Amino acid sequence: MTATPGPFVPPDAVEALAGLNMPLAEAMRSQRAIRRLHFDPVDTDVLREVLALALKAPTSSNSQDWAFVVVNDAQQKRRLVRSYQRAFTLFGWFARRSAPDEPTLRQLKVSEWQREHYHELPTLVVACYRRTLKHQPVGWPQIRVSSFYGSVYPAVQNLLLACRAVGLGASLQTLPLWSVRNTRRVLELPPEMVPVCIIPIGWARGRYGPTQRPPIDDVVHVDRFGHQPWRSAQTDEAGGAGPEPVG
Repeated sequence: MTATPGPFVPPDAVEALAGLNMPLAEAMRSQRAIRRLHFDPVDTDVLREVLALALKAPTSSNSQDWAFVVVNDAQQKRRLVRSYQRAFTLFGWFARRSAPDEPTLRQLKVSEWQREHYHELPTLVVACYRRTLKHQPVGWPQIRVSSFYGSVYPAVQNLLLACRAVGLGASLQTLPLWSVRNTRRVLELPPEMVPVCIIPIGWARGRYGPTQRPPIDDVVHVDRFGHQPWRSAQTDEAGGAGPEPVG
């Protein structure tokens, strides 16, 4: 007979934080968006440490104008994602009609599970950045938009990698914040603070593991788009004919 697995027991803070000794390359190779989470709360010491590591990321002109709103209260979570849960019904309908292949449907099923349980997920982290005259998130020139968001997402990636190392599931999401007005009202954000993305965090259900990505030779272009000498070199190594000589 197969033994029935017992109830999930979250690791204590010391055990979880020991995971930060994981080699960086291992964390990168096995990181993935984890949406199915246990509902057990996450130790505050663990949350503080992964958020502290997020702040080690660089920002434009070293401005460091982040703010991270950590939402643990169930009622506050419901208020935050109420409009998103209504909008997701329409989004899911379009997704099922436009891409009915099995991988997409499987991913949509996971997203629907998360949408139904958003208020039960242990922690929602809303990453925000301060809008200044130098960093306007809207309008011309485009470089202002790039520098603004470029000051947020490195910190978010740090957070995701730190979560991976300690065993927390996490994913970067923007659709739940589609109603900026609602987000501002619920979180009582000042006008200059822009909500950028939301990261649900909790102990991961299932396991992390290797991810499937296209070969590097297929996505790297050298000097100009379309020039892919690495792909040719890969063909040669595999015993292919390779490019014909010129002249």
